[in-house]
Amino acid sequence: VLHNIRTMMTQRLRQYNFVVSLVISAAHLSLPAVSAFAFPAATKTTYGIRSHSTRNFSSASSSPSALQMSTLNIQWFRQTDLRLHDNPALCRTVDLSLGKAEKQPVGAAPTTKSSPDGILPVFVFDTERIYGSDTRSELGCMKCGPRRAQFVLDAIADLRSNLEKRGSGLIVAVGKPEKVLAEIAGAASPSLLNVVCQEEVCSEELAVDKAVRSELAKKVKKSGKFNFETVWGSTMYDPDSLPFDGDVAGIPDTFTPFRNKVERACQIDQPLDIPKDEHLALPKGIKSVVNQPQCSLSYLPTLADLGYSAEDIDSVESVDSRTAMPANYKGGETF
Repeated sequence: VLHNIRTMMTQRLRQYNFVVSLVISAAHLSLPAVSAFAFPAATKTTYGIRSHSTRNFSSASSSPSALQMSTLNIQWFRQTDLRLHDNPALCRTVDLSLGKAEKQPVGAAPTTKSSPDGILPVFVFDTERIYGSDTRSELGCMKCGPRRAQFVLDAIADLRSNLEKRGSGLIVAVGKPEKVLAEIAGAASPSLLNVVCQEEVCSEELAVDKAVRSELAKKVKKSGKFNFETVWGSTMYDPDSLPFDGDVAGIPDTFTPFRNKVERACQIDQPLDIPKDEHLALPKGIKSVVNQPQCSLSYLPTLADLGYSAEDIDSVESVDSRTAMPANYKGGETF
């Protein structure tokens, strides 16, 4: 039975966009990068994983700022990378803070700067596209049910706690990510803005990436630049290391040939360590800049804030008799 299941899964990998859409929509949780299969992207990063795009833009700023800094490095956590351990995007943000060159390998000279610029971790609950009782797909299905939303809230609380233990913090906001990130950029008014996040592959997530680039281009001041970089971190195997012609299209239709070739020719890299505490430090002065009612280092929304109805909220308190989850199961890296 297991062999048949594996065979079916491997065959369906050919239907690339369909398979990835199912995986991503079913896994908007704080899970490690444990998929044994690899999907294509565009360019290589320093981690032997993937970077989809690195672009610089210059544009006029639309508002004055209360703070000006030379460089602001934003680590934008998304739905599937809510962890500090083995997080390639987070490691890349730290590298940018330390002034490491793009092609510098992990373990090379630690820094080209006398002190790091600091990083600003950010998470945005997107109530326009994901959360809320009325946020639904074209077929009328709820994009994110209340139980899953509560799991994400738990994971965010855990992520913030882990960052605060290391002297850092987490900006949590409700709204459109492109608007929130642009407002932060406008308030800080850096000469160089780096925004790094995990690479996604589905159409809705890619549309958000495009919107983020567009909004940042409007906010960054005329003399400044910004770099929006996505880093692949969703698979155990580096997609470039797969020993098949034609990339994903060359994956065998059955599991055994896939396994035999991959086991002989590929190697799973060791998990990345959590960055050092001093490398996770917040940028100086940022606490006074980012402090809005629904966007701050202390704000955490409720299910009601995310747009869930009273009935949906009540359903989270009940325990489904069919569940296989342990009692009091919560989201988060340290559960």
